Amino acid sequence: MRVALRALVITAGFLVIVWSALAIRLADWPLYVTYVVLAVFLFRFSVDALPGGRLTLPVPGLALNIGFLYLAGPPVIVLRLAEPIVVLLLRAIMPRAWRPWVPTATGGAGEIATVFWIKNPADRLAAAAEWANYALGLAARWAVVSLVIPGQSPAAHPGAVLLAEGAGYATWGLVAWLPIYAYGPLIPPHRGLRVAGVRTLWPAGGSVPLLDDLQLIFSMVLTPFVFLILYGYRAHGLVGAAAWSLATLGLHFMLKLLTERRVAVEAQNARLEALNRELAHRERLSAIGKMSSVISHQMLQQLGVIGIHADLIQQADGAADPAWAITQAKANATAIEDALGDVNRVLRDLLVFSRDLRLNLYEHVLGDVLAECVEECRPQATERGVRLSLACPAGAVARLDKLKIRQAIVNLLRNAIDVSPAGAAVEVSCRVAGVAAEIAVADHGPGIPAADRGRIFTPFFTTKEQGSGLGLAIAREFTEAHGGALRVENGDGGATFVLRLPRDGPPPREGGTP
Repeated sequence: MRVALRALVITAGFLVIVWSALAIRLADWPLYVTYVVLAVFLFRFSVDALPGGRLTLPVPGLALNIGFLYLAGPPVIVLRLAEPIVVLLLRAIMPRAWRPWVPTATGGAGEIATVFWIKNPADRLAAAAEWANYALGLAARWAVVSLVIPGQSPAAHPGAVLLAEGAGYATWGLVAWLPIYAYGPLIPPHRGLRVAGVRTLWPAGGSVPLLDDLQLIFSMVLTPFVFLILYGYRAHGLVGAAAWSLATLGLHFMLKLLTERRVAVEAQNARLEALNRELAHRERLSAIGKMSSVISHQMLQQLGVIGIHADLIQQADGAADPAWAITQAKANATAIEDALGDVNRVLRDLLVFSRDLRLNLYEHVLGDVLAECVEECRPQATERGVRLSLACPAGAVARLDKLKIRQAIVNLLRNAIDVSPAGAAVEVSCRVAGVAAEIAVADHGPGIPAADRGRIFTPFFTTKEQGSGLGLAIAREFTEAHGGALRVENGDGGATFVLRLPRDGPPPREGGTP
């Protein structure tokens, strides 16, 4: 099917060329000469419509072809083929010193002359089919204008030209749907896009070709210049047509300027992305340096404590008073165990902070989750003489990752217990507010200084001697991963951390689930 369609289009294009050659009239030689002279220069100018030169459009030359088609008739099609030959003849007969000033022959895929220079047979046939489609579009224009105004000049009938232009663009667009080229559409549609009621002959795996081909779009932009060429011919003859043909260079320079600006913007964006990557790299190095400093300080401090108590155990003399020596050894072992617990806590916070934020969402009863958090922190509260209380509605439920939210609330509770004086209370409460649930952890400590309120959620920021600075940062990370927010409020005595969560879970991200 592919070979047959390509052969059919190439044959039709060849017949159009023969028909255009047979239509040459010697009486129209001024039109032909003017066209060829203009073509020698206007076909030199082209603009890159896509980055990297993937699509090069001969803007002035295309407008000249279509405009002079209505003035000189079908011979313009075969004269288009003669243009490279004319350029070569000019360069051959001119003095050698003048040749650098003469433009070279055109070398686009749409040139019949170029078709024979392509080595790959398949690419050669695809290029021939592309040029044949171009010739068919011009032939369709002339066929329509001849039917609408037989024997009359199209320059005097803009309505007929408008109908002919529509037929020409329709021909180019319809033939472009056929699998006759070596490539797909110039703007492949999104793979998820489907066109209802449209069948395509493209091979399996190819994108559905649409009529948003850039060549077709840019050709339509040239339509006003075609009418200006016809207007110039009607008002001032060949001089007027030639003048308006040269005016197409204005569009060329405008598109070229836009292309240059696009390239400049792309280069600036590339430099900006490189700077952003460098900045992110330096920020990561800074964070790693700060993390290393904090973690090293905490671990060295605890390792020093462990070393001191291990040395005390080693130097203890149990001969004089064995009972006292055993008591001191137990006290030193307890101190070593506490120091190791602090080291493990720092490392655990670091591992939790670097953990993947992917969520395992299930519906949970908030009262049960909060009760587990309170029980986990009760030994610490008992040791410091702090009372814990919990108030939560019985029917409060939310869709969440239990492990992560539990870790966030436990971190808030541990901080509240650390800053609360002996005999004080830490209250954990929960309330349902529409589609959200709010969990509050209130203490009766010194509160958060105004200078530190904007930094307390920053990783590794801490005001404690033994703190890692990751507890509140972890709580905020896990809360925001659920689509919620964590804020701090200072009351009459102490601080209250409020964790707000959507009860239905985080909103879905674009293109997938959370």
